[in-house]
Amino acid sequence: MSLVAVVGASPRNFWTTCAIHNLRTLDPALEVVPVTPNHQTIAGLPTVPHVSALPETPRAAVIAIRREASVEAVRQLTAAGTRDIVLVTDGFGERDDTGRALQAELVDIVAGTGTRLWGPNCVGFADFAEKVCAVAEPAWLDAKPGPVSIVSQSGALLSAFLAAATEENLGVDFCASTGNGAVLGVPQALNLALRRDTTRVVCVYLEGVSEQQLPVFLDAFEYARQAGKQIIVLKSGVSERGARAVMSHTASISGTDSVFSELLREHGVLRADGADELVRLATLCLLGVKAGRPRAVSVLGGSGGAAALCSDLADRHGVNLTVFADSTVAKIRELAGPGSFIDNPLDVIGVKRREGDDSINGTVFKDPNTGLVLLPWSVQFPSTTEHESVHTWNWGDLSRLSAENEMPLIINSMARVPDTEFVRAYREAHPHVAVLHNLRLTFSALGKLFPAQPAPATHAVAAEARVLSEADSRDLIAAAGLPVVRGVRAGRGEDIAALAADLRPPFAVKVIAPVSHKSRIGGVALGVAQAADLPACAKEIESNVVAAGLSPEDVEGFLVEEMVFGREVLVGLNTDPVLGRYVVVGLGGTATELANRALTRRLPLRPGDAEHLLAEVGVTGHDAAVSALAGLCEAFDGGSLGGYQTVEINPLIVTPTECWAADAVVTEF
Repeated sequence: MSLVAVVGASPRNFWTTCAIHNLRTLDPALEVVPVTPNHQTIAGLPTVPHVSALPETPRAAVIAIRREASVEAVRQLTAAGTRDIVLVTDGFGERDDTGRALQAELVDIVAGTGTRLWGPNCVGFADFAEKVCAVAEPAWLDAKPGPVSIVSQSGALLSAFLAAATEENLGVDFCASTGNGAVLGVPQALNLALRRDTTRVVCVYLEGVSEQQLPVFLDAFEYARQAGKQIIVLKSGVSERGARAVMSHTASISGTDSVFSELLREHGVLRADGADELVRLATLCLLGVKAGRPRAVSVLGGSGGAAALCSDLADRHGVNLTVFADSTVAKIRELAGPGSFIDNPLDVIGVKRREGDDSINGTVFKDPNTGLVLLPWSVQFPSTTEHESVHTWNWGDLSRLSAENEMPLIINSMARVPDTEFVRAYREAHPHVAVLHNLRLTFSALGKLFPAQPAPATHAVAAEARVLSEADSRDLIAAAGLPVVRGVRAGRGEDIAALAADLRPPFAVKVIAPVSHKSRIGGVALGVAQAADLPACAKEIESNVVAAGLSPEDVEGFLVEEMVFGREVLVGLNTDPVLGRYVVVGLGGTATELANRALTRRLPLRPGDAEHLLAEVGVTGHDAAVSALAGLCEAFDGGSLGGYQTVEINPLIVTPTECWAADAVVTEF
């Protein structure tokens, strides 16, 4: 029988009380010995006064005493050969010079030994296969043993992850919080978890990565790839405020977030956007996709509402939906009734055959382009009542089709509905089927496992009949009262250098043509240093746009503008056929497609709306910009621009005292 010591045990010590409860709850046969000179018994257990009085070397120890005394306890337990020591005590590397010196002493004590030191400033670990839960906080101990391990830099979040995994019906193999990670930081704990034969997926909560830790992380990533195991990371410190919070908590440096995301992508590590998505990704990873199958999702929509909602969610989260094979479409059309929607998501009515290999469901499971099947469940989960036998029979047939075709299957409620005894038994009997709640969360996770394929690149462009050239759009904007940067237009064959002689370099040169995205076809040149360079620049631009497919007859000439510099803001005015006119204000220039930072308001603007919209992109206290935005919206909502469908200014350049439209596109109805 193993022995676990709890050092500093007291009826008033929250940490030790939790540790004793968790140890005894997960394994009632485990020998737990409280260590304290102040009490004869703790929680009905006889105590010993100090570590040296323990009857044998403990398998593990939990320490929650003052930091100086805890270092000595670690020294004694390490010398005795204790395998795992959980140091709950804080005030080490995250606190002050004395704490940092004590933490360095801890590292020296365990160096070269077989002892694994968790912490300091952590809540511990749990090995569910071995039935040892040395976690010093309330922990959800209904988790069943299984293939998922959890590594958390935050101790406070560990029990939340355990509870989430239990709610998700995931079996847990091992979990640990690392705290300061004096010896076992997140990458070391990750490596330990990955090398467990009973672990297939490791969920990681991470606050920062140091330069010293990076090689250990990379080793773990490579091992996971070779071993066919999946790592899923949830990282905080994305925002500036979040990064400061991370630094104050565990003295970690969060690093540049976009670079970290790219590092994960390079190594096949998934990144979750929240704790719920972390465990949902684990569920979907365990379902797996048969080797050689396309990473595409087929949705068995059972109603128009379910199909439409799934279509929206797939589009919003970038999920790759299956394009059914021609033979699949032909078979479904043969079996579906009139008015059915034969596409993905399916919306079929009047079905001639509901179950079996030759049914519509069976046809989808055999489709060669499908990698996973999702059934959105629109009503309550079935139970074993006679009137619901059609549903229980359907679920049984779906499970059979999933197993026989080696096709992952998700049955997902459209809204959260109560589990039934039938569903709980179904999950146990059919582990290859995931029965889940929260359809939005599932699509969010699927977007990372089954990302939509980018549209094939095309170089052929044509004039857009309703799009005005930028030169004409610029004239309309100026007439509406919005300042535009100084510029001139030059027709084909005109002396462009002479026309631009009064402008101040550097110049922006743009093709004048009825196209909305000039830069994508090489129709824009920035930073032209002098007027003498303009003819050659115009010639190169014309060559670019014609090569991209624009007819030479559609090239009216070129717009030369002075370049101005400041904060770049996008202002988009548009017309909805039902909801009317509205404005969108966001980050402008190249940031438009990289940052999801924009606000929308219906027109007319109310008092304060213009200020609020500009504040979203960091423009505050700027009377000229507020006046320009308000005037543009007024012109679009029934003024001089009221006869046009859209107006886009990208960017509106804002300096400390002025603002100008540097690029404009107007679209007619």
